[in-house]
Order: sequence, then structure tokens, then C-alpha cells
Amino acid sequence: MSFLDILLQTPVFQGVGRSDLTSILEKYNIGFLKFKQGELIVEKGEHFEYIKFLISGKILCETDTKSGLLLVKEVIAAPNIISGNYIFGLETHSVSKITAHSEVGIMQLAKEDFLDLLRKEPIFHLNYLNFLSYKSQKNAKIILSLSTGTIKERFAMWVLLLTRKKSREILFVAKIDDLSRMLGESRENFEQALLEFRRAGLLMFSESEIKIIDRHGFADLIEDEDDEADEDDAN
Repeated sequence: MSFLDILLQTPVFQGVGRSDLTSILEKYNIGFLKFKQGELIVEKGEHFEYIKFLISGKILCETDTKSGLLLVKEVIAAPNIISGNYIFGLETHSVSKITAHSEVGIMQLAKEDFLDLLRKEPIFHLNYLNFLSYKSQKNAKIILSLSTGTIKERFAMWVLLLTRKKSREILFVAKIDDLSRMLGESRENFEQALLEFRRAGLLMFSESEIKIIDRHGFADLIEDEDDEADEDDAN
């Protein structure tokens, strides 16, 4: 599969044919980057000068809290947009450290060229607006889906808000005591919830980390559809 066929699967470039996309992109200075496993792609706090499209391989996203008590790791596969909702707006710096989880291929386009493309191509403009709208509305939808406010629902909300739908190998690196305090719950109650999640096949856990096995199961818990309309984006 060519990089053009892969790009056509991303939210921004849907709705046009392969030949049309070729003629559009050849007007711009497109960059192609290769990364070996373990190489840094985006540093946390890095200012985004380019919009980046993951066209091959897998990346590892690591996002931590300001306190450093919680680190969320997730693996995301191509095709995908890297931090597509941080290109414009008040926050244009990466909230995550992103490294190559395998050999990775990335296509990048300067922010100014991407903006010019959106001005000239209405379908891409609409696609990108829909992408941004979905990202902003999804979080509110998840929160409003809570019904009981139990510790299980609150942790499920964390899982859905802090990870992407198509993520794999999701890992919460934190001490059980720290997580229970962050959730405003006793260790005993939180550990009981984790045991119930483990029996349901949703996760595995130890004293210092929680491995999410079935993200969809957490969406089901708070009656959030976690549907196929969820846009690709690797923060």
C-alpha cells in the first residue's frame, strides 16, 4: 500500500481520490522521515512547526501528570495523525513524549502549508473542523455519560480520557496508593475495583502499574459507544 492510500484513511484526507490527492500534495514541500525503534520523534513540550502523519510502523506515546505520580503509555499504529489537535490554538506544544516503537515512517507538512491547503481545499477544511470538533466534544460526552459516580466509573473515565480508541499496550505507571488518592478514594475500595476489573478481563495490575487489556470494556461500563467515528490522533 502506498503512502497516498494510507493518507486517504486518515480523517483529514478522506473524500478525495488518489489522483486528486497526488495533484494537491505536489504543490507543497512534503517531508518524509524515517525513525528506528527507540528513536525520539517528538519531545514533550516541543512546539509543533509541522503537522505529522504516521504512515508506517508504531509509535509509543508517554504522557505524565504535572506531579509525576502517573505516567500513561500507549502504542499507536499507522495510519494516524500525530497531535493533530495541537497544531493551532492556545496550546501548540506536545503534551507527550513520542518515540518509535518499531521502524516508523512519517510524512510531515509545515504548519503554514497545511493552513494554505485547508484554505484552498474545502473538503479538507471541513474534515479538519470535524476532527477538531469531535476531539473537543468527546471528553464532555464521556463525563456526561457517568451515571453513578462509583470508583469503577471514575477510573473507566480516566482510561477513556487519557488514551486513544485505537491504542494498544496501554499502561498506567503509578503506585496504587497514589492513584487511589488522585481518584479521591481509599486504597481498599480502589483495589477492590481493580480486582473486579481483573476478573472481568479488563486489566492486570501490580503495586506499581496497571495494564489495560480491554479498553472497549471500560467504554461499555459508562455506556459510551466508543464508536467507529472516533477520530485517529496520537498525542
